[in-house]
Amino acid sequence: MDKLGIDIGSRFVKIAYYHKNDLILKRIDTIQFYKNCVGQNNGEMVVNLENFVDDFQFKDIVATGYGRNVMSFKNAKIISEIKAHFKGTLNQMKEENFTLIDIGGQDSKVIYVKNGYIEDFVMNDKCAASTGRFLENAANILGITLEELSSEVRNPVKLNSTCAIFSESEIIGKIAEGYRISDIAAGINESIAKRIFPMLKRFKNQRYFASGGVASLYGVIFFLERLLDNRIEIVDNAQYNGAIGCLFY
Repeated sequence: MDKLGIDIGSRFVKIAYYHKNDLILKRIDTIQFYKNCVGQNNGEMVVNLENFVDDFQFKDIVATGYGRNVMSFKNAKIISEIKAHFKGTLNQMKEENFTLIDIGGQDSKVIYVKNGYIEDFVMNDKCAASTGRFLENAANILGITLEELSSEVRNPVKLNSTCAIFSESEIIGKIAEGYRISDIAAGINESIAKRIFPMLKRFKNQRYFASGGVASLYGVIFFLERLLDNRIEIVDNAQYNGAIGCLFY
């Protein structure tokens, strides 16, 4: 066990490492991670991964994600989420030319890769309306699970708000107007796809991949494929892609 990759997301912390040639993947709720694995030392937030990983014997730690810069890792290398997800996709999918869509809990990003190198990328970290956190809040408003929301694609209700706060108010308004919950859910999936699409359409490619927690949610990917008029393949171990990418630095 030489190297451990860790992706500290806003919703979950994911780790990846190899043990006897087997890829080991683990996940913990971010708040629980802070409670169980993070402490204070001389004013610094210090991570103790021994509370997360049994028989901790790693020579190197490579960290990425939303929380990578707010805590101290002993002998750790810090890399950007762009680099981590690029390497994760490159090595898992064995493709050197692709466009990657990563939809996380706090932001969304599109990475354009040509001949095995990052050619360009674009991020939306200003507005939460195209993130996993917004989807969770929307599901709570509708009184359904995130999985139920993500499965709806028929008869989408048109949603006009581009801001997460106003979108949530608009969802409540649609409920009050008597629209079916399933149709509102479909409209939410379509609206997120429409917010992400402008980031995507500037990059023309033969293969499109999706990673991050939202990648496993059917509805958003369905509408993105319609807008792109192209298939989007889900990266292997999509939610752990960033942590896996860390293993290649």
